[in-house]
Amino acid sequence: MTRPAILAFNAAGAELATRVAALIDGETFGLEGRAENLDQTFGDAAAQTADLFRAGRPILGICAAGILIRLLAPLLKDKRAEPPVLALSDDGEIVVPLLGGLTGGDALARRLAAALNATAAITGAGARRFGLVLESPPPGYALANPESAKTATSDLLAGASARIEGDAPWLASSDLPLAEDGAVVLRVSEMAGEPPAGGLLYHPKIIVAEFDRADPQTIERLDDALEKLGIVPQSLAFATAPEGAPVDHRFRAMLAERALPLRLLDHKIADGEEILQEAGFRLRRFASPVFAGDFGRAPGRVTVVGLGPGAKGWLAPEAAAALDRADDLVGYEGYLAMTPERPGQRRHGSDNRVEIERARAALALAAQGREVAVVSSGDSGVFGMAAAVMEAAAAEPARWPSVAIEVTPGISAMQAVASRLGAPLGHDFAVISLSDLLKPWETIAVRLDAAAGADFALALYNPASLRRRKQLVDAVEIIRRHRAPGTPVALARSVGRSGESVSVITLGELDPAVVDMRTMIVVGSSKTRVFTRTDGRLWMYTPRVYELDGHALTQDGE
Repeated sequence: MTRPAILAFNAAGAELATRVAALIDGETFGLEGRAENLDQTFGDAAAQTADLFRAGRPILGICAAGILIRLLAPLLKDKRAEPPVLALSDDGEIVVPLLGGLTGGDALARRLAAALNATAAITGAGARRFGLVLESPPPGYALANPESAKTATSDLLAGASARIEGDAPWLASSDLPLAEDGAVVLRVSEMAGEPPAGGLLYHPKIIVAEFDRADPQTIERLDDALEKLGIVPQSLAFATAPEGAPVDHRFRAMLAERALPLRLLDHKIADGEEILQEAGFRLRRFASPVFAGDFGRAPGRVTVVGLGPGAKGWLAPEAAAALDRADDLVGYEGYLAMTPERPGQRRHGSDNRVEIERARAALALAAQGREVAVVSSGDSGVFGMAAAVMEAAAAEPARWPSVAIEVTPGISAMQAVASRLGAPLGHDFAVISLSDLLKPWETIAVRLDAAAGADFALALYNPASLRRRKQLVDAVEIIRRHRAPGTPVALARSVGRSGESVSVITLGELDPAVVDMRTMIVVGSSKTRVFTRTDGRLWMYTPRVYELDGHALTQDGE
């Protein structure tokens, strides 16, 4: 289960949210102006709740149950995929699981109620009567026929008895009506076969696949071996590979498709019964479910995350999930300050000019089996840390053989600025950084001259700093060689953050002295237009249609 999100709508809720967050390792969200001093704030409750729900985050609202019901009703589709959603009274005495009974909602409600000495208002008939949900087995088991769970539960509630076939302590210790001749068969087996008529078939995760090499061909042989043995893939608990050996990315992807964790070991597993040995791998069977976290270490992963330009709503869900699962955050101190604190998560901040050292440090941490998020502002792939991580990995391609690298897409500053202006980048455009810290000014000047001469709209990053002023003066001179003085120019400062300002002037009016490092400059092409609507707001856009020889051509040449 991912980290729960706790929503507070008033001062009383904010105080309780802080207490609850400490109990369940949650992240707190407060309504602007009403619930202060929490991890995050929101102004639009519907949008915030929807974002969390779509991201699969468990949601705990300190509010009336009806509020959450109305906010989430349009999003409900699949009860087997929906995250837990709970309502908690602001006195902390009643917790109501509204959604996610099959994904841990009831269990979370009971856990929270026990911690707060509150009452968990469990409304599911099976959960109340038997103390479990047959459709939602505990970790270590997979239900083969979930579509039959409702009928089996109804039969048991109507007076039928259950018969357990196989080893299932969680079923045996429940309040199910058990009998040796029970009509509802609850079978627990790793073997393939049809579920019992009117009953349920659970597959215990008791099989471990030990690979000699982490290559994709052995996965295919594993599938064949399981089929010959009559063992279902759902009974695989995890896979192992030798410590220090390369992990092929296709091997990792094929395991992920099978929802099979990978652990790296420097020795063979001594426990369990070896039931198969073939070239490249072995299968080992245990008496009861086993869990990956009890063996070896994870391969480790570095995920490069773009935080967006600053506004909370501009953090992409995939990036938020990477931040949430990370054991370690690595980044420039200023960007780390933009990410919410999470208990137990380690932060490794550094100066803004040591990108390669930062990337190497992240890879080294991941090589210890840790989940590492490297943070950038905007989109990490646009003048961000993604390139630095690639550069570090390319320099020593064999150094971190088991570490996976992922890059999440983000919202760049130019996209944020464009959204405030309308559509200044609506046609072909060029993106150029004016910083000469990592490349010579002569290279920048050549590229800027070519882009301006080709009539691209221009998005100019890093235009100036306290010490670096002449470059912008020279850049403006280069652009003015190719653009008319009336060309629209936008100066966008701190977009998405406190102190945001956006102004539209002309190229002739542009004064480099008013520009700083927090400013992005957007220079229009010869086709870029500015207009003001009746509401008084000014917009800037570059048309999608070009006029050539009297013919209108769209971007797609239509």
